Amino acid sequence: MADHGDLSKLPSPPASSWLLGHVPDLLRPDYHRVILQWANKYGKAFRVRVLTEWTVVVADPALAAQALTHIPGRTANYTLIDEVCGGPGVVSMFGTLDEEAWRNTRKATAPAFSMANVRRYYGGVLSSAGELLEAIDREQAALGWVEAEPLLQRLMLRATLEGLFEVPDATQVPGFDTLATNITLLMTEANAQITDPIRKAFYATPLAPLLSKHVARCRTALKSIVAFHTNTATRVLSRPEPEPGNTLLWACLHRLRHPRTGRPLTPKQLHPEVGMYTTAGFDTTTSSTGWCMYAAAMQPSEQEAVARELREAGVFGRGAVLEAEREEEGGAEYGEGDGEGQEGAANRGPRRLLRLDPGRCPGPEELARLPRLNAFINEVLRMYSPTALAAERQVGDQPVRLGGLVGDQPVRLGGLVLPPRTTVWPMTYALHMGADNWGDPEAFRPDRWLEDPRCAFARQGVDGGPQEAAGVGAAEGGPRSEEPPRRFLPFGAGPKNCVGQNFGHTVLRSLVGLLLSRYVVRLGPDMGPDGPSAEETAVLTQVAVITKLRRLRLRFQPRD
Repeated sequence: MADHGDLSKLPSPPASSWLLGHVPDLLRPDYHRVILQWANKYGKAFRVRVLTEWTVVVADPALAAQALTHIPGRTANYTLIDEVCGGPGVVSMFGTLDEEAWRNTRKATAPAFSMANVRRYYGGVLSSAGELLEAIDREQAALGWVEAEPLLQRLMLRATLEGLFEVPDATQVPGFDTLATNITLLMTEANAQITDPIRKAFYATPLAPLLSKHVARCRTALKSIVAFHTNTATRVLSRPEPEPGNTLLWACLHRLRHPRTGRPLTPKQLHPEVGMYTTAGFDTTTSSTGWCMYAAAMQPSEQEAVARELREAGVFGRGAVLEAEREEEGGAEYGEGDGEGQEGAANRGPRRLLRLDPGRCPGPEELARLPRLNAFINEVLRMYSPTALAAERQVGDQPVRLGGLVGDQPVRLGGLVLPPRTTVWPMTYALHMGADNWGDPEAFRPDRWLEDPRCAFARQGVDGGPQEAAGVGAAEGGPRSEEPPRRFLPFGAGPKNCVGQNFGHTVLRSLVGLLLSRYVVRLGPDMGPDGPSAEETAVLTQVAVITKLRRLRLRFQPRD
């Protein structure tokens, strides 16, 4: 196998297999830690081999910015995620390799996430939060601990559907109660296929569901997901034409047209975009909120510092949470069945109906002005980023100019020529945890964000700023000195960054603020000691499309 372009100038870790290359390393559950070790050893950019193809792993802020901004092509992995979650041949703005189709949908829906619209969506979060608090109190009383992930997923699904799509009865829509579980199942399967080409080939065969119970489960989950998203798309398109000034997400999707024919979309054509926004709206925020609770439990002093700031600012203070009359509950609200087991125990007996009073709750702007809360969240997103990798890029067959226009110059990364079809993989985890990018990166230290207002940006020689590595020069075409490259990329960067990051920031601040103002959070059973090491945390970490904990069991003690 021969190298092309300047790939041979990049270092490469020893391959685990002469045939598979680095595939065995990428199949490890803690592969993000393996790549971090490689980044600390081999520098800002290195190459790994997947079968016969080379991937350039980027762990340097300037090179990551260059790749994410100036290499337009995405890899087929994004299409795979869409197809696994939506069916063969189904792609959304997230997964499409068609730049025109991506641009069409991105331009049409970007206005939906203005701060003015986010304030309106925020009401959906508040209206769903009472159910979350009620469920936490009930599980804690019944079990002595809380399985937090399903409760957070339920809240975020409600908030996404009722806020972004204005579906007022989301919990009554058929398939709602299993949607999060089904999406998680298929997203995990997509990640497994990305790192295992043999598994991908098997999954696509007609015999796969007959030979594998897991594949059969995936097929059943897929049918349910498609039906749910098509139902939502039908509801959106059945509404009257929205006013021109209405830029809420449902209205933007209602006006979306086919990029080539200009015709209105059918529910079947719109369902991939509905599914993409539904999944993006609940999954990353659920995971990030869970990581914040985990970090709070591991760092009691930091948790108390945030709680003190919230208390002194009167955020989610007295009167914000209201309790209605008690009533007896006859069935299991969060899962029908015989009422036995964890869910049954948590749902028997009298209910406290809780709701939040929007007039006594903080607004998005007030939450954004709380320095300790935001420093805590930023440090969580640095150490436990929602995704372990930023958006992959793939060099196209034609040379491009900076900005993605076809030209006569080859694609370069840090001065090195990249051959066509080379995958470039900016590794968020390595950027956030690399020794060349941060001082004491393994330490949970929110104060770094308070000490340096521009902590998100890399600065040479400050707090372990990026250093030059042999074989890779300055990022040609990258950010100039007046705007340092970002070393903190929880929402990606460049033109294909997370379009809904305003919504994500607001929801995360509100949920963390609400929970830490109301409860003292501790780790529950089977979650390890109060302060697991990075290696112990990695064992609990499930690195799929979204980085999350395999289990999130917590104890919630009400504050005075």
